Amino acid sequence: MGNLIRFELRKILGNRSGMIACALTLVLVSGMAVLNLASAVTNDYASGKRMEGFAAQQAFHDWADAHAGTLTDERMAQDVAALERARELRAQNEEMEHLSGEEVIATYGADFYHATYALVCDDYYDKLENALEAAVPQATSLREGARARLELDLDLGLMNVPYTQAERDYWLEKASQVAWPTEYGYAGAWENSFDYASFLGLAIVALCIALSGVFAGEYQTRTAAVVLPTLLGKRALPIAKVLAALVFATAYWWFCAAVLVGINVAVCGPDGWGLPLQIADFSNPYAFTMGGALLRALLLGYLISLGMTALTLLLSARLRSTMPVAVIPMAVVFLGMFAMFITPLVKLAVLTPLSGMNWSFRNMVSYALGPVVMDLPTALAVLYGAMLVALTPLATRAFRRHQVA
Repeated sequence: MGNLIRFELRKILGNRSGMIACALTLVLVSGMAVLNLASAVTNDYASGKRMEGFAAQQAFHDWADAHAGTLTDERMAQDVAALERARELRAQNEEMEHLSGEEVIATYGADFYHATYALVCDDYYDKLENALEAAVPQATSLREGARARLELDLDLGLMNVPYTQAERDYWLEKASQVAWPTEYGYAGAWENSFDYASFLGLAIVALCIALSGVFAGEYQTRTAAVVLPTLLGKRALPIAKVLAALVFATAYWWFCAAVLVGINVAVCGPDGWGLPLQIADFSNPYAFTMGGALLRALLLGYLISLGMTALTLLLSARLRSTMPVAVIPMAVVFLGMFAMFITPLVKLAVLTPLSGMNWSFRNMVSYALGPVVMDLPTALAVLYGAMLVALTPLATRAFRRHQVA
C-alpha cells in the first residue's frame, strides 16, 4: 500500500496545471503577506519621523509597548482624559493640522507632540473610543463599553438580518467569558497572520485543481480499463488514491500556512502570542489569546481544505473530464464571495471556504434551530467534517462502480 500511495503522489505532482496553480497561489499568498508589511506607514513614537515599509513594524511595536499592561478602569479614566486634553490642545493650535510629526516636535517640542499629535494619531485610542462611545453615556470601563458595542451590533443585525433571541443570548453568554480587565501589548506577527489567514482559501482552490485528475485522469488516459478489472485496482487503488490526495492536501495547506506565518514572524518578531484577541477589537466576543485564535483559524481552514478535497475526489470519480472537476470547487469558492453582497444569502455565502475563513472568529455569525445555536466556525467544522467523512467513501465507491460498468 505504501508504494501505491507514493506512486499516486507522484502522479498528483505530475499534474502540470495543478502544480502551476499551487506555485502561483503560494507566490500570491506570500506576496500579499509581504506587501502588507512593506506598505505599512506610521510615525516613530519617539521622534515623530515618518516610517515606511518593514521599518514601520518596529514603530508599531513601540506604539503598542507605550500602552502595554492591564487596562484597568483607572487606566481607562487616565487615557480618556489624556485624549480629551489632546483634542483641546489641537483645537487651540489649528496650524499643527498640516504639520508632520517631526515638524510638530521642531515647532512645539517633544512633550507637546506626545500630548497631542501622538495621541490623536494612535490606533489604540481609536479602538478605545470605538468601545467606550458605544454606551450612552460614555462607558468608564472597557468591560462596559465592549458589552455596549456588542449589544449595538446585535441590535443592528447581521447585514440587517435580525438575530433571534436565542442567538442574542448565545453571543452575550460567549462574551461574558472574556476576562476583564484585559491585557494590551504588541502581537504584530500573530495579528497580521490572523488577518490574512483567510487568503489561504486560495490554496484550497489550487489543491482542488491539483487533485482534479486523481480519478478522472484514469478515465481520460484510458488506463482505467487496464487497472480497474484487477483485484488491486478494485480494492487497494481507490484507497491509495484517496490517501495520497489527503497527504498532498495536508502538506500543501500547512506549507502555505507556515510561509504566511513565517514571513510575519520573521519581520515582526514572535511577541504577543499569549495576549488576548481583544487587542485587535475590544468587543470581540471570543475568549481566545491572539495565538490561540490564529491556531484555531488555521485548523479550521485545514478541515475546510479536507472537506473540499473530498468533494473534488467525488467529482473526479463521477466525471470523465478533469476540467469540470477543477471548475466546480473554484465556482463554489468565488461565487460564495459574490453572494456576500446579496443580503438574504449572507448566511449561506459564509459557509463557502474563502468567505467562511474571512468571517470566522471576527463576526457574530450564528445559526439557530430553535433554542440550539452554533457559531460560524462550529457550523463550518460540522459541514466540512461531514463532507470529508461522507464524500471520500462515495468517491471510492463511484470509482469501483465505474470498473464494473
